Amino acid sequence: MSHPADQPCPAPAPGPSTFWPPRVPQLGGQVLYRLSHADVRAIARQRAATPTRAPHVRTGQLLPAIVVRAGSAAGAVNIKVLLDGPDVYWAEHVINGDTDGTWAWPTPAPEA
Repeated sequence: MSHPADQPCPAPAPGPSTFWPPRVPQLGGQVLYRLSHADVRAIARQRAATPTRAPHVRTGQLLPAIVVRAGSAAGAVNIKVLLDGPDVYWAEHVINGDTDGTWAWPTPAPEA
């Protein structure tokens, strides 16, 4: 007779953030975008052309974005990043990831 400790552990049950098949961004869907250094420079140039009193942005800052083009073979999307101010930033050919210059799914708010 085998002991329970000798049995392999069952695979964990999928949690709320586990999706199979993987989720695919849809046109009009909301994602989070992590600004890269190049994005920060481009936003500064954009804002210099049209002065605004909006706060400065930082490399690595997470901002909400709306998918404006989806469905590329590589899984990249084009997004409009919603900046804190009257302007937006357009980022194209953005892939999913967790580094600067990539998008990620928003995490659900914890239940109260």
